[in-house]
Amino acid sequence: MFKRKKNDKLSDKEIQAALERIRKTYDDYIISYMTPIDEKTGFEDRYITALHARVDLTRFINEEIQHLQNLIRDKEDEKERRKQAPPKKNQAIKKGFADKIMEELEQKIAHYPELDFHEEASVEVKKLYGALIELDKQHWAILSSFIRKVHSSTVSYNLENRLLRMTTVGGDHVPPELERYLFLLKQKGKYSTELFREAQECIKRASFFLHELRHILIECQDRGLMDESVEIAYNFVENIISDFRLKDLKRF
Repeated sequence: MFKRKKNDKLSDKEIQAALERIRKTYDDYIISYMTPIDEKTGFEDRYITALHARVDLTRFINEEIQHLQNLIRDKEDEKERRKQAPPKKNQAIKKGFADKIMEELEQKIAHYPELDFHEEASVEVKKLYGALIELDKQHWAILSSFIRKVHSSTVSYNLENRLLRMTTVGGDHVPPELERYLFLLKQKGKYSTELFREAQECIKRASFFLHELRHILIECQDRGLMDESVEIAYNFVENIISDFRLKDLKRF
């Protein structure tokens, strides 16, 4: 069924092909052994978690393949013994790589305030936008004044306008950058693929803003232009990027 070497790095095309093979094998497994769809649903949930946590998808796929092979082996052994046995529950399986990474991420971001706008919204989105609101309230006045002194007013205005769109709460109790995400959440699962993509877009917009702000501040730090208050604000930006695992999520 799966013959890829465990340590080989998969390309994006190979990852998509592997995901399709796994889904097809789950379909065959459900039909062949007359099982509920819970195992396949569990795989899809773990995959979404892996994408949210931005984990190594090659390792994730290898673990999922091994899990699926174990399921099939168990069913074949069961047939061989010609007797029924209680179905194995997912809880008996070791936590996957994606689950562990997601737990670590949630622990790191737990201390940030949360923008609570919908019960089914991603915790990462709620915490990240809560962190941006705290940045706006606690540090932006200092940063904005500093950036206007060392850069053109256009640069400062651009950053400030983007931050306002991510932090100013409107009539639906969300900032403009989260309005589409909230709309999709309210559709009760009708657009699950779009919903996930929009959550990722919300994270990307925040990350791009933070990286561009960080780039400006690092340049100023290298030139020895920062005072203590700006350093504190800069460290807050660095902590958000680190805690939310946004280091590589930048425009270029």
